[in-house]
Amino acid sequence: MILTLSTLMTLLLVTAVVALIIARSKGKPIPLAVIPVIGLMALMVGSATYFVHRASDQQDYRELLWQPLAVDKIPMLVQGGYTVFVDLHSDWCMACQTNRVGVLHRPEVVSTLLSGKVVLMQANWSQEAERIAPYYGNVAAPGAPFNKVYGPSLPKGRILPGELSEKDVITAIHAAKGHG
Repeated sequence: MILTLSTLMTLLLVTAVVALIIARSKGKPIPLAVIPVIGLMALMVGSATYFVHRASDQQDYRELLWQPLAVDKIPMLVQGGYTVFVDLHSDWCMACQTNRVGVLHRPEVVSTLLSGKVVLMQANWSQEAERIAPYYGNVAAPGAPFNKVYGPSLPKGRILPGELSEKDVITAIHAAKGHG
């Protein structure tokens, strides 16, 4: 729905710019500053439309099956040859949302997370703070976002940077599996 409204708004703004240029060329008293301002608005809405459209083509992330964080199960899963990706986030955390949409929903990352023997665990600080707090243990900077990857080659886990990149996640998963 947002895509449709954005596209419609962009078309209306472009049409308005064209109509104003035509009206001005026919001698109508249109302030010159109005045309670039509306043109800039059309460019901004069009850019947002492109971004939304580009992201809407990437729906593979819906295949990711997240389980609630179960700290006590992590060592057993790792001993069984599984890689565990932990995602602790919060509803109010912009960096968490950026990590989710900008990294964890990207096709290459989704493909890596779906690559077999990867267990996805997550918890939300906004809803489960008391349950999550003990998990951090001696972590220097507990908070959101927090991502950690465990695996046969990383049984104690690797903490990922707060601001994730696709490379961070993919490299950590491969390292945990013993592939790099």
